[in-house]
Amino acid sequence: MSEIVELKFWHFIALLLLATYGLLQLVILPLIQKFIYRRFQATERILDEELDFGLPSYALANRRLWIDRLLSDPDVKNIIKKTIQEDDRPAHKVLKEARDYANEIVPSFNAFLYFRLGYWLSKIFLRMFYWIKVGYRSEHDYQQITKDDCVVLVSNHRSNFDPLLLIYMTSQRAPISYAAGEWAPVFPFRQLLHAFGFYIIRRDRSGDKLYHCLLQRYVFLATSQCVPQGLFIEGGLSRDGQMQPMKLGLLNYLLKANKEGNCRDIVFIPAALNYDRIPEFKTLIAHQDKGFEDKSRFYTLLSFIRFVATVTTYMLPRRHKPFGYSCVNFGVPISLNKWQQENAVDINNLDPSARREVIDKLGQELTGRISSLIPILPTNILAKVFEESTDLPLSEIELKVRATEIIKQITKKDGEVFLPKNDEDYALSQGIYILIREKIIQPTGDGRFTLVKGSQKMLAYYCNIFSDTTT
Repeated sequence: MSEIVELKFWHFIALLLLATYGLLQLVILPLIQKFIYRRFQATERILDEELDFGLPSYALANRRLWIDRLLSDPDVKNIIKKTIQEDDRPAHKVLKEARDYANEIVPSFNAFLYFRLGYWLSKIFLRMFYWIKVGYRSEHDYQQITKDDCVVLVSNHRSNFDPLLLIYMTSQRAPISYAAGEWAPVFPFRQLLHAFGFYIIRRDRSGDKLYHCLLQRYVFLATSQCVPQGLFIEGGLSRDGQMQPMKLGLLNYLLKANKEGNCRDIVFIPAALNYDRIPEFKTLIAHQDKGFEDKSRFYTLLSFIRFVATVTTYMLPRRHKPFGYSCVNFGVPISLNKWQQENAVDINNLDPSARREVIDKLGQELTGRISSLIPILPTNILAKVFEESTDLPLSEIELKVRATEIIKQITKKDGEVFLPKNDEDYALSQGIYILIREKIIQPTGDGRFTLVKGSQKMLAYYCNIFSDTTT
């Protein structure tokens, strides 16, 4: 016999929701997790085989394990105990503060997102704005680097595009972990950057010993496990086109990990970047004198939003490579062990005063290597012509003749000149177009070019690169 069972509508809805929930929990989600896990495993296996410097196992470790290991570090425990005693605060509040700091600093690297999504997005994004070129690369020397060496990519800092560009250019060799600054803790940038291996630092906590201990020990742990690191030796963006004074705090933290854990050596790879144009160009020039140190977090966030808005406008149709060329040169690697032998020092066995002197010496050498590698673009050369000329305006032929002379002088000094397509005439024509578009020079109407009134600071920005490459 069959019997009809009648249900009220809300009973039916409740049963439907429960059935849907059960289907999700017992069938759909496990299948999705299994699929994603297999993709992750396959991606990690392929990457570990194909990447020149390997895929460090600790880079793939669960984020909670990193945080727990960081909070259980003896140095961190000591500073927590000291903070409780000195500040006379309850232990649970200090522990919570330490965990909050660790949560903000420690990334949650995801190899699948980094190499599948991140690489694909950065490739498309960068190529919307630039013709991307590698001017020089010391291929033979990179073959000597082993998986027991911690690779540190050290470069100059000219744009917020720098980490994206370097990650894209090194994606065939290793995942590079960079530090992100004041704007990064804002949702959703923090979560996204953590997934791409960035660790977040705050420069407004200069007097917070607990924070700096956690940051120092995280960098130490990552380096000791051979997680490749990225380091901007200047610490901030160049506001005038010259390399800024060195900031060696992170370098100091890195060096402490040499011959600790899995790290047998730290290998520095100098890298030098240059662009025809960067989106932050006018903002940086406007803050040449005072910089950004007295600006609030709100101003920093607003500036970043303005940067994103500027970039977005250039993504509109009919704008083909609006920022011109970007070029990267990679230099000969420097082994820390070999450098210490040549200089008869052991950095980690020096007293604080002597250690600072030696780190400063190492920083100067890295800066010198980077400066000598900076690619000089046609825009820089043409700007130099205008700076040195007293008989403005100049015809296109005069411009190119004088620019050719400068190119010859640079190459005689083993400088790095990048000429698109190895064609001087084409490269200089492109440079003239960019300087006109940036309103640094203007045509006079009779086939000649002169400086735009009030463009001296912008002109100097392009010329100042020579003060680095000739030092």
